[in-house]
Amino acid sequence: MDKELPPYFRYWGKAKKDSEQSGADYHLLPYHCLDVAAVCYEWLDTDTKLAGELSDYLAIPRDQFKSLMSFFMAMHDLGKFASAFQALYSSDSTKLILTNSRKSYDGSHYRHDRLGTWFWRKLRQQICERCTEGHGLNRRQLKYLTKPLNIIMDCMLGHHGVPVELDEPGIEGFTESQNLSASEAFTLDLITLFQPEFTEVMIQNDSDWLVKLKQVSWHIAGIAVLCDWIGSDQADFPYVSDEMPLDIYWQTAKKQAKRALESKQLIRSFNVAPFLSVENSFGFSPTPLQSWAEKVEITDTPQLFILEDVTGAGKTEAALTLAHRLMEKGVASGFYFGLPTMATSNAMYKRVTEHYLSMYESVAKKPSIVLAHGAREMNPLFQQTVITSGKDNSDYNAEDKTALAECHRWLADSRKKALLAPVGVGTIDQALLAVLPKRHQSLRLLGLHNKVLVFDEVHAADEYMFELLEGLLKLHLHQGGSVILLTATLPLKQRKKLVEIWQVATGSEVILPKKTSFSDFPLATHVAPGTKNPVQEHTMPSREAVSRAVTVTFLHDEASCIERIINTIESGVCVVWVRNSVDDALAAYSTLSTQMSNPDDCILFHSRFTLNDRNLIEAKVLNVFGKHADAGSRAGKVLIATQVFQESLDADCDLMISDICPIDDLIQRAGRLHRHSRDKQGKFTPGKPDQRGQPELIVHAPHWSDKPGEDWVRQDFRNTSYVYPSAGRLWLGMRELLKLGTMRMPENARQLIEAVYSDEGREQIPASLIAQEQRVMGDERARENQAFARKLNWETGYQITNRGRWEEDEVEINTRLSEREEVQIVLLKVDAQERLTFWCEHKQHAIQLSTLKLAKNKYADNLSPVPEKYQEQLDKLIAKYPVLKFKQCWIPEQDERFGYSPVSGFYQKIIKEEL
Repeated sequence: MDKELPPYFRYWGKAKKDSEQSGADYHLLPYHCLDVAAVCYEWLDTDTKLAGELSDYLAIPRDQFKSLMSFFMAMHDLGKFASAFQALYSSDSTKLILTNSRKSYDGSHYRHDRLGTWFWRKLRQQICERCTEGHGLNRRQLKYLTKPLNIIMDCMLGHHGVPVELDEPGIEGFTESQNLSASEAFTLDLITLFQPEFTEVMIQNDSDWLVKLKQVSWHIAGIAVLCDWIGSDQADFPYVSDEMPLDIYWQTAKKQAKRALESKQLIRSFNVAPFLSVENSFGFSPTPLQSWAEKVEITDTPQLFILEDVTGAGKTEAALTLAHRLMEKGVASGFYFGLPTMATSNAMYKRVTEHYLSMYESVAKKPSIVLAHGAREMNPLFQQTVITSGKDNSDYNAEDKTALAECHRWLADSRKKALLAPVGVGTIDQALLAVLPKRHQSLRLLGLHNKVLVFDEVHAADEYMFELLEGLLKLHLHQGGSVILLTATLPLKQRKKLVEIWQVATGSEVILPKKTSFSDFPLATHVAPGTKNPVQEHTMPSREAVSRAVTVTFLHDEASCIERIINTIESGVCVVWVRNSVDDALAAYSTLSTQMSNPDDCILFHSRFTLNDRNLIEAKVLNVFGKHADAGSRAGKVLIATQVFQESLDADCDLMISDICPIDDLIQRAGRLHRHSRDKQGKFTPGKPDQRGQPELIVHAPHWSDKPGEDWVRQDFRNTSYVYPSAGRLWLGMRELLKLGTMRMPENARQLIEAVYSDEGREQIPASLIAQEQRVMGDERARENQAFARKLNWETGYQITNRGRWEEDEVEINTRLSEREEVQIVLLKVDAQERLTFWCEHKQHAIQLSTLKLAKNKYADNLSPVPEKYQEQLDKLIAKYPVLKFKQCWIPEQDERFGYSPVSGFYQKIIKEEL
């Protein structure tokens, strides 16, 4: 009986890890290949937009494209026919082959995906000849045909998220002759099953068409990754080890694939609710910017929006309004909201979760929303949406537009899949990874298709990130996507560059922005190439509540700042001092808290806390400085913080002191001064004018000099000079603030930014600071070139030679100018019984909550190692939690040089020298 069966039925493709698990012990390789092909078939059959775009772009009829892609998808695991791979699983069954390859399986360098290149090279000619029988092709035409087929197979073999290296001499040692015979029989039966047709354009050796195929190969590669993931899920595709003809199993596989795609919301379309008005969507009257967003003409082509307004002007709601209208127009089916930090994306996730369901029509099943960043599992709201999603959410109230958002587990279990959800919120890094040679880059690209990209705080991007952003904008435009960029303080030359990028990418005539005066702020820019007015700019007033004047004064030493704080809090006022470095924040906290009558009224907040302690401090800060904090809680409180305060918290203070910093950062910090309307006693009074008088911003800065020395900043502000190395830009900003005396927003916003970042401004940097500025600019150009060198080259297609080595995507993109390398440190402690435990003892997330990041060279390399007497316990912890192998463990109480406390965070101990 066995001899009558095709030889490929003697090969397994998936096997049980747990013998107690129900069902067959293994899944036959031909069936797994058909499972994945069926996912591709059903996905292309249903996802009319992308499938239609790809088939139209390649001039291949839709049905033909579907069967062609499914045929190639069924060959994605050819490498599993290798005996070296088959030897990885042993079974009592006599049905499987007996292996005898010369080489054992090498999962590091010769995984089954790479082994597949050898089988493909051996089978390619026969596949070409069999699929073109009757076409009368000569040898040269058959050779032409291998070019597009190689491009497509590169995508399929790269289904583990990176292009596959080509086979090399010696690779056949992992195989034996029976493997090739089985794979040959399988591919010939696949041809019978799928009847793939190679169109005329594939045979003509048309170089222009091959360029097109290479460009969309990135999307095809993403489809391959997605289909392999879904087709490998045993819950949807139970193991089958009994033989049946391929055409019979194919019918079963297609039904299972359709159910799997529907359950994961990957082929479900959600009807967009009609947009009525901002007031209907959010429950309040629109700000001027929001009013523009609800009325501006929306076209059915890819568009770019740049919204510039001060903090608190309602840019988020304006962006959501534009996204809703673009979705209603059919330009997009969802959106991704990218922010500069995890903390800001956590806050935005909450806001979007409360609103996004109103953008879709009420139906029983809701579109998923996913949080995408490295520590999202720590977010309670994200955990809640995962726990209550899917089948457990059957009592979901279809009419409750503020009900808890859905987030299906399959989408939630990986950041790599997160962008596939209809709605996503996360860091901008997660989207930028789509243009870098990182594992599963193609899946991220696929996830961004047909979405509106909304990026907040674009001004925070340095040259490195801006170069990557430029690449992403071009790519997203080419795949028909629209982009909304939000910023409080964007230099004119950056806006000009963004507008130019969008037009050049479409091949349109470049029309430059015309609104360039200081009075052109707030400003909304709309770029829609191909329309009668492709670049539209609209100036407008800002919201009255955020239009204000801030008095700017200067203090020049720490003692004066501390004296001012002490005097101020005695009158019941609350104060925030934003410092530029953690060391400076620690020093200020140490000095100030000892001089206060109640040291507990002084709070320290910086980046060198474990995640658990940082969460506790954030809650404490919001309890004192948050929007709804009562007057009694605020009175006499002081917060010493670093940049984390301006980046992540919706909080405000009565008086602010800020170390001198770049003018855009200073404007951002000042946005937390009198941010919420309050009466004279500090009680929150929404909708009413603030009664605390004109806000004052004190800038802690060097003494002013028209002719500063080259150490103007470094002499007394050493740490600031490390964090912000351009003394010239700090000087330009301070000069403009002294000239104005009062910072009026939004009237002075453009003037302040251009005074520092325009070419005219740079030319006025004093001669003594020019050398520093040139070094900084050289570093910026180097980072820009580094980003350009790392960006993927779309024209070459999805292949291993593109930009050299591909990397894992676990490392976050460095979004700051600093190049310092950071290490994740896991804090441990020793209890009374001498047992080693995590700093934060938590049932689920002890490691994450006990982790902080430290600079490698300055701190991490100098921490005391875990003492030898605890090594055995540490080894057991690592065995239980393998992730610890990739982190550095540290016991603070066992270190003589460095320490840690929940109040101060990580610090360096002062060691007294012996006389």
